[in-house]
Amino acid sequence: MTLDDVPQVERVTADAFYELDVATRPADWPAPERRPAARTEPWRVRLRHLVNTDADGCWVAEADGEVVGAAAALRREGLWGLSTYAVRPGVQARGIGRELLDAALSYGSPESPGIICASHDPRAVRRYRLAGFDLHPALLLWGTVRRSAIPSLPGVREGGADDIGLLDEIDRISRGHGHGVDHEVMVTQLALRIYERGTSRAYAYLHPSGGPHLLSATDVQSARSVLWAALEHSAPDTRVDFHNVTAEQSWALDVGLEAGMEGRIQPVDRYGVRTKTEAVELALRHLAGQPMTREEALAMRGSNAMHEPPADVVPHGAA
Repeated sequence: MTLDDVPQVERVTADAFYELDVATRPADWPAPERRPAARTEPWRVRLRHLVNTDADGCWVAEADGEVVGAAAALRREGLWGLSTYAVRPGVQARGIGRELLDAALSYGSPESPGIICASHDPRAVRRYRLAGFDLHPALLLWGTVRRSAIPSLPGVREGGADDIGLLDEIDRISRGHGHGVDHEVMVTQLALRIYERGTSRAYAYLHPSGGPHLLSATDVQSARSVLWAALEHSAPDTRVDFHNVTAEQSWALDVGLEAGMEGRIQPVDRYGVRTKTEAVELALRHLAGQPMTREEALAMRGSNAMHEPPADVVPHGAA
């Protein structure tokens, strides 16, 4: 991927993520929304940043001179992460996604940890599991924040570029690895709240619509404080949401429920069959003597799929 590819990659990801949300959104979830124009340039800035810092982890797939897919991975203090990954609607299921993910994975070390904030696209989940990742089911919380529930927040202050060293210290305690140069971009784009009382420390970048974009903490109490600060940032009567709350982060669920928000399990489709039509098609394949591939069969295994979830952040979404 080059810097010249960034505008096309932004469009591919915006279209792909929206089409995925439309196709897979549970009926009781918020209606999908396209990436708003106001977020287009900040998204491109973050991707240009990765092309500059992690060129060997950023890849595109082309067809007829146009970008049809992309994957961008990063490495920070030994931790590999997948920042964005998408294939343009209309050219999926042709092996493009598999090749892109393989290229991005090659940027990491097999001996080092990695993290992906997965969508609930069963094709992506299958690829991640076959690549060796454990699956950790997560919650989505959304709703209008009950303003009367917001507690007093002593110890919370605004943060800025002078706090980057502190942010990395919190990251290393929370997840073992700092975000490093990524903080230099985030502090220019997002409001920041920091909690400090004694040895308890935490921070949260605030999503423009309210709620946390990224949160890291040394302990539960400090995490609760900055999550409340992020929810306080939301406009009255405006729905906010935050994603990827794991079982280990039940404190975040508690805060959301206290704030009057609703929680839903983010679906991970183990079997890759979402509708009756797909179930019938799968049955017909077997009757016609076309059994599942080895990859499909492996993706259906439930054993050894979950271990202790890592202590980590409550991100709002991928870059």
